[in-house]
Amino acid sequence: MRVVGIAAALAASAALLLHGAPAQAQPESPLEGRLILLDPGHQLGNANPRFAKQMAQTKWNGTTVKGCNTTGTATANGLPEATFNWRVAKQLKGMLEAAGARVELTRKTNSREAWGPCVWDRAGHANRIGADAMVSIHADGSSSGNRGFFVLAPGLVKGWTEDVVRPGRRLARAMISGMADAGAPRSNYIRDQLMVSTNTTGLNFSDVPTVTVELGNMRDRVDARRMESAAGQRQYAQWLLAGLERYFSRS
Repeated sequence: MRVVGIAAALAASAALLLHGAPAQAQPESPLEGRLILLDPGHQLGNANPRFAKQMAQTKWNGTTVKGCNTTGTATANGLPEATFNWRVAKQLKGMLEAAGARVELTRKTNSREAWGPCVWDRAGHANRIGADAMVSIHADGSSSGNRGFFVLAPGLVKGWTEDVVRPGRRLARAMISGMADAGAPRSNYIRDQLMVSTNTTGLNFSDVPTVTVELGNMRDRVDARRMESAAGQRQYAQWLLAGLERYFSRS
């Protein structure tokens, strides 16, 4: 029996030399198979007078009457928020898909010849597809000197947000910690980088975990410089990716 055992061990060793050691199983990405809706805020055509009627639409969001959508802000050099949001979202979409996620966008163009969709329809898109998370990508238009990112999470509005307050808060905290740990500059004007909102229409109409991320302040020259560069836009996408990885690794 001992001779047989030695022979078997030698045969196994020879097999390893010929074929190499068994490949180590790679850990599955926390994003594998997740369905994520990215919402690039605004649209260039929201400022086009041709679409004034569409922009004038309003709806009650549980606490107040809000409009369909807005034009957004811009940097001093003229980069529209809608364009910045679009470029970051497209970069992030590719990164998420490379990590195994399924990704949809709330708009398919960035054009002055297109409007909206309305913010309630963007939330409705997330509900319709049963997204595991929705991230609305924005940039702030605050006073110069205010800089850094912060996150809006849904507040409690009876009859509207009871189902999303807790998961939305978990998503917000994960985005904040994941982004900050990856190097995203924290807001110096929003305490703890968290704003709880009861009158943000996209949050109130959503039935899935949803947050709005204000990536920085377009009216601040430090943030604006990063936002205007291709490298900076890619960096913002990487920071958002880190936040989503943090959320789904804990889910």
